[in-house]
Amino acid sequence: MTGSRGRHSALLDARAGADQDAPPVVCRKLRTKLAFGALEGSEDWRHGESSTAVYWCLRTMETVGPDDSFSHPHHCQRGRACFTAPDGDELVASADRPPSNTRST
Repeated sequence: MTGSRGRHSALLDARAGADQDAPPVVCRKLRTKLAFGALEGSEDWRHGESSTAVYWCLRTMETVGPDDSFSHPHHCQRGRACFTAPDGDELVASADRPPSNTRST
């Protein structure tokens, strides 16, 4: 039984390594100064690896969200009650619907 568990763990590790470069999906209400520009070669701000970055929530305009938990890329992800999907996720979900601001003729 430990053999199959070892293979499963190796598969999970391989998947984690493959997705490591892709930034995580964070709440669209999360902000930091790093989001508006970064040095070339630096890691995407959504990884939350900066030791000096300050993050805030646009709903509260504070460093905590509406649920009184810290605003940080490691916390502001799917599953949190106040999470709002980024624009790209919403566009995928509504791709089959026409825009609401168009007139039908």
